[in-house]
Amino acid sequence: MTRKRLRILIPFVTLLVLFFGCQLVHEIPGLPRIISFVFPKPSLILKDLWQNWPWLLRHLKVTLFEALCGFGIAVILGVALALSYLFVPTLERVIVPLAIAVRNVPFVAIAPILFILLGYGPLPKIIIVMIVTFFPVMSNLSAGFSSVSLNLQERFYIYRATRWQLFTKLQLPAAVPYFVTGLEIGISNIVIAAIVGELLGTKAGMGFVILQTVSQYRIPLLMATVLVTTLASVAITTLSKWSTCLLFRRWLQQF
Repeated sequence: MTRKRLRILIPFVTLLVLFFGCQLVHEIPGLPRIISFVFPKPSLILKDLWQNWPWLLRHLKVTLFEALCGFGIAVILGVALALSYLFVPTLERVIVPLAIAVRNVPFVAIAPILFILLGYGPLPKIIIVMIVTFFPVMSNLSAGFSSVSLNLQERFYIYRATRWQLFTKLQLPAAVPYFVTGLEIGISNIVIAAIVGELLGTKAGMGFVILQTVSQYRIPLLMATVLVTTLASVAITTLSKWSTCLLFRRWLQQF
């Protein structure tokens, strides 16, 4: 059996073992009811998932829209900030401390302000996702620019390379692996960030579903919601990794 088939088969078999193992645990005589309530049977979770799939899908689309829009803005902002203090080094003393401060502001402190100013639509959640994800992109890209050795830079200066040639031929190719890493770190958190924003105040999205299911004590549906959001996050992360490896394959193979 090839390694590629094993990579697909092992996770699938693991999920099946966990599914049937959890199902069998509930058949143990004398199992406390609180355990059955808090950790329902996997079959009940799948049943609620099937029965409520259109409703879940409608709210999942809202969360994914917020997450992807916020991440897109974060990438643009992170790249712009990293480039700004690459070409104007004095800006680093201003941009980096401000970026760290913004990144570490608690959601519970800024969310009410965003909701008052922008309402309870997607925009506040998009901003929250952007705040969470722009810093890994900016810091990793900046680290990539700084990773170029001084000897190579001096060699470019000896051959009278322009600033643009130094950037496009040396600094940018060296920064691509760091940039890809920053994208992978950032995109792995976008669904969680969007849901956290929705839990603080929303009218739609998977955070709204979680609030509704918790208030109604519909634990199987709550677990189904967690399962859907987890699979969506894994799918987005995997697709992003595959696309970045394909897009930047030429640069990644050089380092």
